[in-house]
Amino acid sequence: MKNILTKFNINIATYIIIITFLFTGLIKNIILIYLIVIIHEFGHILVIKLLKYKIIRIDIIPCGGITLIDKKVNTKISHELFIASAGVIMQFFLDLFFSNLFKFNLITYNTYYLFKSYNKTIMLFNLIPIIPLDGYHILNSLIEIFLPFKYAFKCSFIISLISLTFFIFQNGIFSLNNYLIFSFLIFKIYQEYKNFKFRHLKFLLERFLNNLPYNKIKYNKNINLDLLKKDTFHYFVTNKKVYSEKYILEKKFTKR
Repeated sequence: MKNILTKFNINIATYIIIITFLFTGLIKNIILIYLIVIIHEFGHILVIKLLKYKIIRIDIIPCGGITLIDKKVNTKISHELFIASAGVIMQFFLDLFFSNLFKFNLITYNTYYLFKSYNKTIMLFNLIPIIPLDGYHILNSLIEIFLPFKYAFKCSFIISLISLTFFIFQNGIFSLNNYLIFSFLIFKIYQEYKNFKFRHLKFLLERFLNNLPYNKIKYNKNINLDLLKKDTFHYFVTNKKVYSEKYILEKKFTKR
């Protein structure tokens, strides 16, 4: 546990929001908000540890938290879904805990009402399919079940942009907190788009260098590495000859 605590990093924008709440006397509010955020992240942490991945850093940001994990781009889709869903699931348990505190008169109605409001808001916010929120990772993983890695990203990215546009129009009132959140989300979307070429190359390189576990085998009529899917080993059939993806990837990465 001590090792996990050293992984936490609080973003500068988060400090601004905390100070804003403190100066306006909303101490209980900020405590409840970041209690929910931290418990949410511990949900991710528990699953990450269970699946034996290494945690790099846990960033506490204005709109929640981001847990950075040392894992392959070709991580199993089921693992991605389990990790992305764990934070919201933990919030359900936290809701049950607070309900019992209120039931036995251990907290006031005002505290319970505030908690319920914040917990619901943070839960729903995290489920919006906007990069880098859990909702985006859940959506992207579900799309990856049906589409190749590259096309799944393109589809998820477009949905993320549309969702962000609606989110801004819906919440575009004058508020420092809102503007910090909008700016952060826009930056993360730009960063994800900029880095995808590298991630796609890493996706291919991992499949060439490692013997990854695959659940399915698929035969493609055309030799096209953009058709590679997660959890699936590909063969390409052309001119009555069959080539494995390993062979095609070897040609790509070892050609002079």
